Amino acid sequence: MGEAFRESAPVADGASIRQGDIFVFRDGPAGDDMWQKAGIIVTADCDIANDKHGGILSYVPILSLRDYLAWRVLPRIADDRRRRILRDMSDTVGRLEADRGIKPGLSARAVEVCANVENGLTDLCAHLGEVASKDTDVLAAMIDDIAQCGRALRSPTYGEQFAALTSVFRPTKKKSAEELLLGEIRSRLKNLPGDVFFISSLDHEHTEGFIAYLRLIRETSLRSLSTSYYDKDGRNVVAHRTSRLLAPYVYRLTQQMADVFASIGLPEEYEAARDSIFDSHLTPGPTWEMP
Repeated sequence: MGEAFRESAPVADGASIRQGDIFVFRDGPAGDDMWQKAGIIVTADCDIANDKHGGILSYVPILSLRDYLAWRVLPRIADDRRRRILRDMSDTVGRLEADRGIKPGLSARAVEVCANVENGLTDLCAHLGEVASKDTDVLAAMIDDIAQCGRALRSPTYGEQFAALTSVFRPTKKKSAEELLLGEIRSRLKNLPGDVFFISSLDHEHTEGFIAYLRLIRETSLRSLSTSYYDKDGRNVVAHRTSRLLAPYVYRLTQQMADVFASIGLPEEYEAARDSIFDSHLTPGPTWEMP
């Protein structure tokens, strides 16, 4: 088999810094702060070549794929599942209320409260009166699933979130709960938002998949970034370059970053105030002069 696909390539030791250079902080991808593991230089090559950066380089942070999933993907899956289960639970309670002629019924918000308090199931059964054991089991399962979704939302790591969400997915004859959850994760990764850029590997050592987050632009001192193996552990060095993103990937990354900031909208209040001022000054009147 040939060498694994990579969007980056090694850089000659001591070569000048360029846009697209990937660096790893001293603590590296195993550090605790997911925003302080690695980065990619986005300062323009022309600014670097003409020394217009003043010794400060702009970069976007690179997250490990697992950190990105734990930060952005699994919490959204958990929240979507939680909302769906709450709707189903509200519909179930409404059906049971209708069967018993209970009016007015509980609001969706009241059902949500019952789903999240310690004696919620007992309170629901007291409200509904005599409830068949199968209906009680259904409500209990929903409350447990909502609790697991809440656990996934509170958990900081991918492993804890995955374990909590696995219990929410019901296995079928063809797929296990884990396979169903993995399918949900894969479907979301197929349509990554425009403010992230996938990088399969940083170098030969770090090959587990990474995400460059384009919405967060940070800065670092040129002096703190080592470009040579021999000075990577110097006193002032906080990170060392490990590779460089190749064309066309570096161009696509910078294009996406520009799109992220070019598409920022303005508040409706701003638009309304602008239109109001335009309208009030369209009719000719006394001329106002700058003092």
